[in-house]
Amino acid sequence: MLPRLSPFSLRALLGATIVAWGGVCGTSARAQVDVVNGGFEAHSMLPNATGQFHLVDGWAHGGGAQSMPDYYHQFGTDGGDLPQTPLAKVSAFKGRAIAGFVAYTDDQNPRHEYVVGRFSEPLEVGQRYQMHFSITSGRVHDWVNAGLGVSELGVALSTEKPSQPGHERLDLEPQFEIHEALYDRNWREFSFVFTATEAFEHVTLGLFGDMPNVRREEAGTRTMAYYFVDDFGIEEVSNELMSEEELDRGERGFTPAPGVYAPNAFSPNGDDLNDTWVWSMPEGQTGQLSVVNRWGLELWQGQVSANHGWDGTDAAGDLVNPGMYAWRMVLDEAFEGQIVWKGWVTLVK
Repeated sequence: MLPRLSPFSLRALLGATIVAWGGVCGTSARAQVDVVNGGFEAHSMLPNATGQFHLVDGWAHGGGAQSMPDYYHQFGTDGGDLPQTPLAKVSAFKGRAIAGFVAYTDDQNPRHEYVVGRFSEPLEVGQRYQMHFSITSGRVHDWVNAGLGVSELGVALSTEKPSQPGHERLDLEPQFEIHEALYDRNWREFSFVFTATEAFEHVTLGLFGDMPNVRREEAGTRTMAYYFVDDFGIEEVSNELMSEEELDRGERGFTPAPGVYAPNAFSPNGDDLNDTWVWSMPEGQTGQLSVVNRWGLELWQGQVSANHGWDGTDAAGDLVNPGMYAWRMVLDEAFEGQIVWKGWVTLVK
């Protein structure tokens, strides 16, 4: 929770098993699972100050009142309105509402907040899911202490609501982690695919690493990494992908270095959400990326660039079938002692 301010004063390899399992997804009469109030639109009343995350229906936080995230709404007032929040100027990614939380403070005893949502029903063990959310640092004001970016932000799934002692870091194993020190004034969309190993009921977003890399982008004294989040969602994806036996052919596995983000899945279905597979590398890194199918046929080749990625089509311009594809990156200069990087990406519909 931020101090009340006046309106003039923010493992790419998944622990839940991201490898594809053989088998066919059967027909089910279950309702489509979703993140309850994933866009923060439903509320008991409009916010009029910071620290009012309790007003959001279906969401909670990790600890007590001292670790309360913030709720912002286009029709809120004073410290709870959009787009001029007490820390930054930001509009909702979708709709009229967003949440905000302190991920990290540059103190001897860092402060952490977490946003905790729940699924409309427990996830089905063995079922594959794709989850997505959007996050931004916003355009921070010159007079505030926000303006840091940190690595090791992640998403942890659990069967029970987590409990945070004070404002200490939650000791959870994330199913998804952002390895770059994230700081972006614009909205960034993230998605990942996983297989539910338990009947997960809760989703928690926050900082889970104990030694994050800190990025300083803004001038002045900045001591806080604060993020705005929006548009949480989840959907089932087909289990009809490569079997684990097929995946064992050749080299597999990829552990990102700090500053690297390699999405393990994307969905080029024309909905403007994760339609392109795009890498994130530290500034100045250049090289070539290529994607091949299970028989080694090259489908796409391009430059390592945050503005250039694979749209899921082959060399003829036709959209390829859903499945898992191998990628290979060759850098012009070594990064973290490596020139050649390899891994897998899943294309889902």
